[in-house]
Amino acid sequence: MNVHVGEILLVTMAQIAQSLGVSVQTVSAVVNAKPGISTDTQRRVQEAIARLNYQPNQQARSLRGVRMKTLGVIIPSITNPYFPEFVKGIEDEARSNGYSILLCNTDEELGHLLEYFSLISTNKVSGIICALAIAGDWLADPEVERRIRKFAADGVSVVLSDSTDRDLPLSSVVVDSTAAIDAAARHLVALGHRRVGLISPPRGLAVSTERINAFSRAFAGAGYPLDDELVVPGDFEIEGGARATRQLMSMPEPPTAIIAANDVAAFGAISELSKLGVSVPHDVSVLGFDDIAFARVYQPALTTIAQPIYALGQESFKLAIAEPVSREGRGPNVKLEAQFMPRSSTAKAR
Repeated sequence: MNVHVGEILLVTMAQIAQSLGVSVQTVSAVVNAKPGISTDTQRRVQEAIARLNYQPNQQARSLRGVRMKTLGVIIPSITNPYFPEFVKGIEDEARSNGYSILLCNTDEELGHLLEYFSLISTNKVSGIICALAIAGDWLADPEVERRIRKFAADGVSVVLSDSTDRDLPLSSVVVDSTAAIDAAARHLVALGHRRVGLISPPRGLAVSTERINAFSRAFAGAGYPLDDELVVPGDFEIEGGARATRQLMSMPEPPTAIIAANDVAAFGAISELSKLGVSVPHDVSVLGFDDIAFARVYQPALTTIAQPIYALGQESFKLAIAEPVSREGRGPNVKLEAQFMPRSSTAKAR
């Protein structure tokens, strides 16, 4: 019988076999390029395939254990502007190399990650890219570790777009922002800023500790250590940036410059400063992190640490289609460099 999907009429192998008077096994052998079929029979089957517009059932193929040219891409937040650019880097490389992607948005829920691992396993993908930096230390979860080791044992490459010190069979692509953060600190110090507020990423994330430590070292190296009371908790959202800015500006001696957890939080900081009647950068300078596309056209254009987001996606793809890491081994660690991008949201301290 014919199989209908929406408005599309799918022809089955059985129909092709019946029209030619051959077995389904013969048609299957031609479709899958197996040996043992005569040239004449191959020609007849191929002509019937073209005439009847036969489309191989990809799901059925996957159920027989054939790995598809598909990558599972797992991100924690589809609303964070960072991730569309990251995914575009993956997708452009995938399209150029004949791959497709299965995009999975966890909404920062561990349960969703495990559900997507099951979906990815069912679809027999050839590689997995996980961008989990803002979602907590999920790699410490025993079930997550078990699934990753199972993927490795099954010959599926797993790539993490972040650093980890955990002994897991995966490859990683990381961004070294040390030099860019040092340059940002020197920039603010050169502009005369001595009280600098830092809105940290969410507590409990490795990136939060790393970011605070990196800026602390940078300002200490520039001769003006950060004041601990000016390091306040925040997040990667507009409201988080606004909330932390209210806290900073309510201090008896508020900062003359604010470093946000990311560009989105920086937009929240600038918005809140405007509500308070504080001009950016005339009264307070603001610095972001990521260099998402909107940062370049925002007014004032945002001074920020530019992560190579698109390239991060490209390099993640390359690792995902490379030779899988053995179950007990560790894959390569590709390192990219961030850049400091001074723009008009920072100016001399008043």
